[in-house]
Amino acid sequence: MKKQLLVAVFLVLYIPVYAQMFNNVSVNAELRKVNNSRIQNLRLTSYFDASGKMVAIYERPENLVIINDEKGRVTIYDSKNNTVVQANNPYYSSRANELYYFINNKKNDLGLSEIGFQLQDSKVEDGLIITEWVPPMDGMKYFSFIKIVHENDNPIYLEYRDQDNEIIKKVYYYNYEYFNQLEIPTAVTTIDYLSENDSTVSKTIYSDFQFNTDENKENLKYKVPSDAEVIK
Repeated sequence: MKKQLLVAVFLVLYIPVYAQMFNNVSVNAELRKVNNSRIQNLRLTSYFDASGKMVAIYERPENLVIINDEKGRVTIYDSKNNTVVQANNPYYSSRANELYYFINNKKNDLGLSEIGFQLQDSKVEDGLIITEWVPPMDGMKYFSFIKIVHENDNPIYLEYRDQDNEIIKKVYYYNYEYFNQLEIPTAVTTIDYLSENDSTVSKTIYSDFQFNTDENKENLKYKVPSDAEVIK
Protein backbone atom coordinates (compact mmCIF):
# COMPACT_ATOMS: atom_id res chain seq x y z
CA MET A 1 0.00 0.00 0.00
CA LYS A 2 2.83 2.40 0.83
CA LYS A 3 4.35 1.76 -2.59
CA GLN A 4 0.98 2.42 -4.27
CA LEU A 5 0.65 5.69 -2.39
CA LEU A 6 4.12 6.82 -3.45
CA VAL A 7 3.25 6.02 -7.06
CA ALA A 8 -0.01 7.95 -6.70
CA VAL A 9 1.75 11.04 -5.37
CA PHE A 10 4.32 10.81 -8.17
CA LEU A 11 1.64 10.61 -10.85
CA VAL A 12 -0.18 13.63 -9.45
CA LEU A 13 2.84 15.84 -8.91
CA TYR A 14 4.71 14.78 -12.03
CA ILE A 15 4.83 17.60 -14.56
CA PRO A 16 5.29 15.93 -17.95
CA VAL A 17 7.96 17.22 -20.29
CA TYR A 18 6.79 16.66 -23.84
CA ALA A 19 6.83 18.16 -27.28
CA GLN A 20 3.73 20.07 -28.30
CA MET A 21 1.45 17.35 -29.63
CA PHE A 22 -0.46 19.50 -32.13
CA ASN A 23 -0.40 22.75 -34.05
CA ASN A 24 -4.17 22.86 -34.26
CA VAL A 25 -7.09 20.64 -33.34
CA SER A 26 -10.84 20.71 -33.80
CA VAL A 27 -13.63 18.76 -32.14
CA ASN A 28 -17.39 18.59 -32.53
CA ALA A 29 -19.48 18.85 -29.37
CA GLU A 30 -23.14 18.26 -28.58
CA LEU A 31 -24.32 19.45 -25.18
CA ARG A 32 -27.66 18.76 -23.53
CA LYS A 33 -28.48 20.67 -20.34
CA VAL A 34 -31.51 19.92 -18.17
CA ASN A 35 -32.83 22.02 -15.28
CA ASN A 36 -36.29 21.09 -14.00
CA SER A 37 -38.37 20.92 -17.17
CA ARG A 38 -36.13 23.22 -19.19
CA ILE A 39 -33.91 21.55 -21.79
CA GLN A 40 -31.17 23.31 -23.71
CA ASN A 41 -29.31 21.76 -26.65
CA LEU A 42 -26.07 23.16 -28.07
CA ARG A 43 -24.04 22.00 -31.05
CA LEU A 44 -20.68 23.48 -32.01
CA THR A 45 -17.19 22.90 -33.34
CA SER A 46 -14.26 24.16 -31.28
CA TYR A 47 -10.85 24.93 -32.77
CA PHE A 48 -7.67 25.20 -30.67
CA ASP A 49 -4.11 26.14 -31.56
CA ALA A 50 -0.87 25.55 -29.67
CA SER A 51 -0.90 29.07 -28.18
CA GLY A 52 -4.19 28.43 -26.37
CA LYS A 53 -6.40 30.36 -28.77
CA MET A 54 -9.87 28.89 -29.19
CA VAL A 55 -12.57 29.60 -31.76
CA ALA A 56 -16.01 28.07 -31.15
CA ILE A 57 -18.40 28.14 -34.11
CA TYR A 58 -21.95 27.23 -33.12
CA GLU A 59 -24.42 25.33 -35.26
CA ARG A 60 -27.04 25.59 -32.51
CA PRO A 61 -27.72 28.35 -31.66
CA GLU A 62 -26.93 29.55 -35.15
CA ASN A 63 -24.86 32.60 -35.99
CA LEU A 64 -22.77 32.55 -32.80
CA VAL A 65 -18.95 32.61 -32.76
CA ILE A 66 -16.82 32.85 -29.62
CA ILE A 67 -13.09 33.62 -29.79
CA ASN A 68 -10.92 33.54 -26.67
CA ASP A 69 -7.38 32.89 -25.44
CA GLU A 70 -5.54 31.68 -22.34
CA LYS A 71 -5.55 35.17 -20.79
CA GLY A 72 -9.33 35.47 -20.86
CA ARG A 73 -9.70 37.90 -23.73
CA VAL A 74 -13.00 36.97 -25.33
CA THR A 75 -15.00 38.12 -28.34
CA ILE A 76 -18.61 36.98 -28.82
CA TYR A 77 -19.98 37.63 -32.30
CA ASP A 78 -23.60 37.36 -33.43
CA SER A 79 -23.40 37.14 -37.21
CA LYS A 80 -27.18 37.42 -37.68
CA ASN A 81 -27.34 40.85 -36.01
CA ASN A 82 -23.71 41.75 -36.78
CA THR A 83 -23.04 42.62 -33.14
CA VAL A 84 -20.03 41.88 -30.98
CA VAL A 85 -19.34 41.78 -27.24
CA GLN A 86 -15.77 41.93 -25.94
CA ALA A 87 -14.44 41.28 -22.44
CA ASN A 88 -11.25 40.47 -20.58
CA ASN A 89 -11.67 38.16 -17.60
CA PRO A 90 -9.72 35.04 -16.53
CA TYR A 91 -13.07 33.28 -16.15
CA TYR A 92 -13.36 33.32 -19.96
CA SER A 93 -9.91 31.82 -20.53
CA SER A 94 -9.63 28.93 -22.97
CA ARG A 95 -8.18 27.06 -19.97
CA ALA A 96 -11.72 26.97 -18.59
CA ASN A 97 -12.74 24.66 -21.44
CA GLU A 98 -12.99 21.13 -20.05
CA LEU A 99 -10.96 19.66 -22.93
CA TYR A 100 -8.06 22.12 -22.63
CA TYR A 101 -5.97 20.05 -20.20
CA PHE A 102 -6.66 16.81 -22.04
CA ILE A 103 -5.55 17.98 -25.47
CA ASN A 104 -2.51 19.63 -23.86
CA ASN A 105 -1.63 16.40 -22.01
CA LYS A 106 -1.96 18.00 -18.56
CA LYS A 107 -4.58 15.77 -17.02
CA ASN A 108 -2.61 14.91 -13.88
CA ASP A 109 -4.31 17.72 -11.91
CA LEU A 110 -6.56 19.31 -14.58
CA GLY A 111 -4.71 22.59 -14.16
CA LEU A 112 -5.49 23.12 -10.46
CA SER A 113 -1.84 23.69 -9.52
CA GLU A 114 -1.54 26.31 -12.26
CA ILE A 115 -4.21 28.45 -10.59
CA GLY A 116 -2.81 28.14 -7.09
CA PHE A 117 -4.43 25.02 -5.65
CA GLN A 118 -2.29 22.95 -3.26
CA LEU A 119 -2.32 19.18 -2.86
CA GLN A 120 -3.83 18.43 0.57
CA ASP A 121 -4.24 14.66 0.54
CA SER A 122 -3.53 11.66 -1.67
CA LYS A 123 -4.59 8.04 -1.25
CA VAL A 124 -5.34 4.84 -3.13
CA GLU A 125 -8.68 3.07 -2.78
CA ASP A 126 -9.67 0.01 -4.81
CA GLY A 127 -6.97 0.82 -7.35
CA LEU A 128 -8.18 4.40 -7.82
CA ILE A 129 -5.98 7.40 -7.05
CA ILE A 130 -7.86 10.00 -4.99
CA THR A 131 -6.44 13.47 -4.40
CA GLU A 132 -7.81 16.53 -2.62
CA TRP A 133 -6.80 20.07 -3.52
CA VAL A 134 -7.32 23.21 -1.45
CA PRO A 135 -7.80 26.56 -3.20
CA PRO A 136 -5.70 29.71 -2.79
CA MET A 137 -6.99 32.33 -0.35
CA ASP A 138 -9.13 34.14 -2.93
CA GLY A 139 -10.88 30.87 -3.76
CA MET A 140 -11.73 29.91 -0.18
CA LYS A 141 -15.10 31.69 -0.37
CA TYR A 142 -16.15 29.35 -3.19
CA PHE A 143 -14.62 25.98 -2.30
CA SER A 144 -13.21 24.17 0.71
CA PHE A 145 -11.52 21.63 -1.56
CA ILE A 146 -11.74 19.83 -4.89
CA LYS A 147 -11.42 16.06 -5.19
CA ILE A 148 -10.05 14.30 -8.29
CA VAL A 149 -10.29 10.55 -8.85
CA HIS A 150 -7.94 8.95 -11.39
CA GLU A 151 -8.18 5.47 -12.86
CA ASN A 152 -4.67 4.72 -14.05
CA ASP A 153 -3.67 8.17 -15.32
CA ASN A 154 -7.14 9.23 -16.49
CA PRO A 155 -9.39 11.51 -14.42
CA ILE A 156 -12.80 9.89 -14.09
CA TYR A 157 -14.43 12.06 -11.40
CA LEU A 158 -14.18 15.62 -10.11
CA GLU A 159 -15.97 16.88 -6.99
CA TYR A 160 -16.31 20.42 -5.60
CA ARG A 161 -17.22 21.08 -1.96
CA ASP A 162 -18.19 24.36 -0.33
CA GLN A 163 -17.20 25.70 3.08
CA ASP A 164 -20.01 23.68 4.70
CA ASN A 165 -18.51 20.52 3.16
CA GLU A 166 -21.55 20.18 0.90
CA ILE A 167 -21.06 18.90 -2.63
CA ILE A 168 -21.84 21.68 -5.08
CA LYS A 169 -20.60 20.12 -8.31
CA LYS A 170 -19.75 16.70 -9.73
CA VAL A 171 -18.08 15.95 -13.06
CA TYR A 172 -17.78 12.47 -14.61
CA TYR A 173 -15.31 11.78 -17.46
CA TYR A 174 -15.76 8.56 -19.43
CA ASN A 175 -15.62 6.77 -22.79
CA TYR A 176 -11.92 7.52 -23.22
CA GLU A 177 -10.46 7.10 -26.70
CA TYR A 178 -7.04 7.71 -28.25
CA PHE A 179 -6.58 10.64 -30.63
CA ASN A 180 -3.15 11.67 -31.89
CA GLN A 181 -1.52 9.66 -29.05
CA LEU A 182 -3.70 11.43 -26.47
CA GLU A 183 -6.31 9.61 -24.38
CA ILE A 184 -9.32 11.91 -24.18
CA PRO A 185 -12.83 11.46 -22.73
CA THR A 186 -15.52 11.57 -25.40
CA ALA A 187 -18.31 12.01 -22.85
CA VAL A 188 -18.57 14.32 -19.83
CA THR A 189 -21.52 14.60 -17.44
CA THR A 190 -21.69 17.54 -15.02
CA ILE A 191 -24.11 18.00 -12.12
CA ASP A 192 -24.35 21.47 -10.58
CA TYR A 193 -26.21 21.60 -7.27
CA LEU A 194 -27.91 25.00 -7.22
CA SER A 195 -29.78 24.41 -3.96
CA GLU A 196 -30.93 21.52 -1.80
CA ASN A 197 -33.77 20.74 -4.19
CA ASP A 198 -32.46 22.09 -7.47
CA SER A 199 -29.71 20.95 -9.81
CA THR A 200 -28.62 21.24 -13.42
CA VAL A 201 -27.39 18.19 -15.33
CA SER A 202 -25.30 18.63 -18.47
CA LYS A 203 -23.97 15.95 -20.78
CA THR A 204 -21.46 16.68 -23.53
CA ILE A 205 -20.52 14.24 -26.28
CA TYR A 206 -17.30 14.90 -28.22
CA SER A 207 -16.58 13.48 -31.66
CA ASP A 208 -14.54 13.86 -34.82
CA PHE A 209 -11.23 15.10 -33.40
CA GLN A 210 -9.11 16.49 -36.23
CA PHE A 211 -5.45 17.37 -35.70
CA ASN A 212 -3.22 19.63 -37.80
CA THR A 213 -5.51 20.32 -40.75
CA ASP A 214 -5.70 23.27 -43.13
CA GLU A 215 -9.41 23.69 -42.32
CA ASN A 216 -8.56 24.09 -38.63
CA LYS A 217 -5.91 26.64 -39.48
CA GLU A 218 -8.35 28.69 -41.55
CA ASN A 219 -11.10 28.69 -38.92
CA LEU A 220 -8.61 29.79 -36.27
CA LYS A 221 -8.08 32.92 -38.39
CA TYR A 222 -11.75 33.88 -38.05
CA LYS A 223 -12.15 37.66 -38.06
CA VAL A 224 -15.14 39.62 -36.84
CA PRO A 225 -16.24 42.11 -39.54
CA SER A 226 -14.91 45.60 -38.93
CA ASP A 227 -18.42 47.07 -39.25
CA ALA A 228 -19.88 44.92 -36.44
CA GLU A 229 -21.68 46.97 -33.80
CA VAL A 230 -19.91 46.80 -30.44
CA ILE A 231 -22.34 46.13 -27.59
CA LYS A 232 -21.24 47.59 -24.24
